[in-house]
Amino acid sequence: MKKFILEYISIIGYIITGLVFSVAVFMLFINFYHYKEVNESYVKNTDSISVYEKNKPKFEEIKNNISVFNANNFKTNPNNLSLMSSKARIDMCLSKYESSSINKIFEKKVITAKDDYDLLTNYQSDIINDCIVMQVYGFDIPGTSYDKVKPFITTNSKMLMDDMDYVKRSLQNNSTYQFGSNFDKVNVFDLTRDSYTKIEASYNDSVDLLLELSRWFKNFVLGGAV
Repeated sequence: MKKFILEYISIIGYIITGLVFSVAVFMLFINFYHYKEVNESYVKNTDSISVYEKNKPKFEEIKNNISVFNANNFKTNPNNLSLMSSKARIDMCLSKYESSSINKIFEKKVITAKDDYDLLTNYQSDIINDCIVMQVYGFDIPGTSYDKVKPFITTNSKMLMDDMDYVKRSLQNNSTYQFGSNFDKVNVFDLTRDSYTKIEASYNDSVDLLLELSRWFKNFVLGGAV
């Protein structure tokens, strides 16, 4: 009887071991499939220029716009400190555009779904959070003509904060948990291309918003300097 029980336990042990091994092999295949999935890519046009390079003239205009402010010319102006702070805010945004790791991804000719996710993550961190949320959205010089401009700036800032949520959800939910067909690959390709395009468009909009802010700043400084 004891021998029978031991043999029975051994059989159960073999069955459990077999099940664990089967699950492990299945998970290995699934992980390999998802590795292939996130590396599905699309090739940009060979003559395409990165969105960062395309916006360089705008960055130069922004720099020129804020350079018109000289604190010495505003020593007796009550807005002196506010203008100094405002110039620093715009300058901080520029540094984020110029130093962000997203520029290296923009330069790539072959884009994968993983590139999209890394691009979105860094774009939201460096540009949306550090520039739009922390600097542009909080921009204010009370009692000036900025009161008329502020609704436009704040509304568009909120739009930029929100418009990447859909892209993020799409990329995060890009998991079929099954062995893919050609149709699945096409879906991944489309998602990769469309997500990249949406991030580029949002990036362009954010630069345009900062440019408009710098133009208002320049006009105010030239019109109010003493």
